[in-house]
Amino acid sequence: MTNKILGLAIFLLIVFKITAIYFTEFSLYGDEAQYWLWSQTLDLGYYSKPPLLAWFLGGYSILFGDSFISLKMFPIVIYFFISYAIYKLCLNLSFDKKKARLCALSFLIIPAASLSSFLISTDLLLLLFWGISMVLLLKVVKTNLTINFFLLGLFLGLGFLAKYAAIYFLLSLLLLLFLDKTSFKSFKNNPVGVLVFLLSFIVVLLPNIFWNFNNGWITFSHTSDNANLQNLNLNFYEPIKFLGSQILMVGPLLFVFVIFFLKNFRLDYENKFLLIFSLPIILIVLVESFLVRANANWAAPALISIFVFLFRLVNRSSVLKLNFIFNYLIAFLLFFSILNSSDNKVFDRITGVGKFSNTLSDIIKEKDIVVSDRIIFSNIAYQFRNKQNLILMPHKTDSSITNHFQMSSALNIDRKNDFFLLGDISNISYLSNKKKSKLIKEFDVPFSSEPLKLYEINFK
Repeated sequence: MTNKILGLAIFLLIVFKITAIYFTEFSLYGDEAQYWLWSQTLDLGYYSKPPLLAWFLGGYSILFGDSFISLKMFPIVIYFFISYAIYKLCLNLSFDKKKARLCALSFLIIPAASLSSFLISTDLLLLLFWGISMVLLLKVVKTNLTINFFLLGLFLGLGFLAKYAAIYFLLSLLLLLFLDKTSFKSFKNNPVGVLVFLLSFIVVLLPNIFWNFNNGWITFSHTSDNANLQNLNLNFYEPIKFLGSQILMVGPLLFVFVIFFLKNFRLDYENKFLLIFSLPIILIVLVESFLVRANANWAAPALISIFVFLFRLVNRSSVLKLNFIFNYLIAFLLFFSILNSSDNKVFDRITGVGKFSNTLSDIIKEKDIVVSDRIIFSNIAYQFRNKQNLILMPHKTDSSITNHFQMSSALNIDRKNDFFLLGDISNISYLSNKKKSKLIKEFDVPFSSEPLKLYEINFK
């Protein structure tokens, strides 16, 4: 199986993927709609995430529009750049060009990439700049040129602006310098380069640091809350589930075959490099899954290194072909399900959003609507993007902030104009003006875990 055949196979899969996106009845996930909404009001930071994805989406939407199919093309485009970064990474790890292309093409269809290429997420840009940063780090070690130190700081800074999980790169870098003498010497012998690296890294981060400073470090607080060890919930199920998800995401067939090729393992520089930029991350998230909880994508950057490591270790064309075919079938089944708008529960969060929004629009006409739930707020904001309705969120001024829309679209305590409320009536009890409420309709929809109640709120 030549690279041309693999390339053609992936091209056909992408055509099928775009066809599935075009004909599906699914809508954006709430988080995807939230990122799009952020991109409509560009800022230096947001409540739960740094700003880079919103910046990219803002520019992308200006060029290509914000229709469902256009937005769903965004991750596909980004994955081509990620694949190219992996190709350059492989070349810098002493792969020949043919094997490097095979590795980069194979990465495009591992289950993690197939799923992620359907989703707009901060992991997209994190993976892109993580991959580029790994390439630049290898160049720093090989050439010790100051320009590469500068570029490393620049692109690693962009990785941080994509997602704070880029801190894993710094941790892995410190571990590499501690465990590998060659890498340590490259940094030790160019103190000017190290200074340039740190300065370029900090300069890129300064806008978001400035925003967090002016907003009480709210994004960092939210990130630390996700890893809150005060809510200990020791269990063995979560770690097993997390490890299983990592095996599935990187490709179960390749993982199984690796067992038979362990005799080929040598702890050379390349393997050491790849393991240092994967295993510590997986271990940290694994421990967190045991202590509290962990989502499968929290270790997303490790997938690049672990996949390239497994690919390098196997190094048998027949096995790599089988792995490609197996992952290809998984990708086909995923997008076949999307094409047919499958009623599988895994798609509940994107089922029926458009129909619900049309029904809601028919009821509220041009009146404003107040929405209590962040995810539903985002979905409605996207579905109503060409309408004049003002969409607000309940939030009492002196209460704690739990999402970005309580900062940017809060319902004012002195509200006087009538509106509709989608949520719990108690959420607007803080309003100062006298009002009366009337339950209009209760919606039982698959994308919400509870029935949604719509009230009409009139002021006396």
